[in-house]
Amino acid sequence: MEKFNVLGFGHVGLSVRDVEISRKFYEDMLGFGVVWEHFNTNGNRSLLFMGNQSCVIEFLDAKHDKVDGINGPINHLSILVDDIEAAVAELKSKGIEFELDITLDPNLYQNGEKFAIFRGPDGERLQLEQIL
Repeated sequence: MEKFNVLGFGHVGLSVRDVEISRKFYEDMLGFGVVWEHFNTNGNRSLLFMGNQSCVIEFLDAKHDKVDGINGPINHLSILVDDIEAAVAELKSKGIEFELDITLDPNLYQNGEKFAIFRGPDGERLQLEQIL
């Protein structure tokens, strides 16, 4: 079985009451800048990633972030890997069940990303992420 490497934390997905208020706070108070944002065809922002150095936060609108009602303000913790197919295969071989198998998001980052989501032992949502 092919091995994979953890490269570090990808980002933390944070549910917030108002994305614009959070954006201003993180810009003004903590020096964060926009890493990536994506807008829907109707002009509404669908994704906002902000970062400062290696610290990256994905801001999710809490009004629309209703995955299952138990995630709380931290929606997910993303772990950056070098080979998502190898990572998912290895974890599945160890008995991990994925609630979202490998998914391609071509609109995230310059060349897209692949991600998969599973739960940790305390129900925490964990995302494996490979930036393409």
